[in-house]
Amino acid sequence: MSAQLAKPKLRALYAAQLKRNIIASITAGVIIAGLFKVFVCDKRKQKYVDFYKTYDPEKQLKIMNEAGLMQSYIPK
Repeated sequence: MSAQLAKPKLRALYAAQLKRNIIASITAGVIIAGLFKVFVCDKRKQKYVDFYKTYDPEKQLKIMNEAGLMQSYIPK
């Protein structure tokens, strides 16, 4: 006894796959961009904020002058 095989759906198969792949890639891109923002960009911004909370530019200028890195600077 032989059963008949169903005909494959070939009409517009490429268009359907293309639509599905485009939707999947856009969704993945949005998710990855969101994760990148949260785990990389926001952490980097927070590190800059933490650094500049305790940063004293006058103290750093004095250190650079004492090291001889700022020849054009004339202290008052």
